[in-house]
Amino acid sequence: MSAVTFSRTRSKAPAYLGSGSRLARRMKTTAGTAALIVAAVYVIAPIYWLIVASSKNIAQLFSTATFLPPTHLSWVSNLKSLFTYEGGDFSWWFLNSVIYATCTAALATSVSTLAGYGLAKYHFGARRTVFGLVVGSLMVPATALVVPLFLLEHDVHLTNTYQGVILPLMVYPFGVYFMSIFAADAVPDTLIDSCRIDGASELHAFWKVGRPILMPGMVTLFLLSFIGTWNNYFLPLVLLGSENRFPLSVGLSAWSSDLMLAGAGQPLYPEVILGSLISVLPMLILFPFLQKYVARGLTLGAIAGE
Repeated sequence: MSAVTFSRTRSKAPAYLGSGSRLARRMKTTAGTAALIVAAVYVIAPIYWLIVASSKNIAQLFSTATFLPPTHLSWVSNLKSLFTYEGGDFSWWFLNSVIYATCTAALATSVSTLAGYGLAKYHFGARRTVFGLVVGSLMVPATALVVPLFLLEHDVHLTNTYQGVILPLMVYPFGVYFMSIFAADAVPDTLIDSCRIDGASELHAFWKVGRPILMPGMVTLFLLSFIGTWNNYFLPLVLLGSENRFPLSVGLSAWSSDLMLAGAGQPLYPEVILGSLISVLPMLILFPFLQKYVARGLTLGAIAGE
């Protein structure tokens, strides 16, 4: 009888353990879902507020509820005022931001990919030293380099120019580090050696073999560089003196500072809010198209390293 009882006890034990395990999984799932909901609200709420607030005129901004749309939408009049105020400076700022971000991201991605690929796949005497300098440069705050850059560019007459903003940002230490780690794991040495045996040059082997494999990482790096340049504020503020060369970050900041000055003229609350909404639209539009490449870029290296 005792053996039968012991056998029944053993058979029932996994059921209790399984019930507890399922409860623990449900609690973890619930907690994770709640955290994701809070994070989504944290991200979406400011964008929702921008959309609602940009549809109001000055009177409606201070007379209606914060998160409720007005009875009469003012997007058309706000857009007209935004693109015509002070001779249409906002149009120039938007175009400048596109030029700065696109050119910088393309150049930074190209330079970082070639440098990272070289550090990952070629062995030379100063390889460790160069890699150490790249990693060490990540610890230097970008703001600490602004004044030396300004003095250097002033001596070579690059201040208040497009290339003066683009050239410093195309040197992207994080991009070199990222692509070196990515190339080391994602590009097999056997494929490179096969190309060499077939008589292909090093550049041809990179273009035909390395580049297609590195494409997810390149797209990820392009997106990171584009966002960083689009949101860059301090460097253009120091290097640029003409308003028609300002990016959106500097131009909208100048309008925002005027709101705090007494007697500065027309209050620009609707224009600043609508301009801020337009400034984030490229990020919202660009990321969904590149999302699959970003996901592959962040996971392919780990999978290949296995």
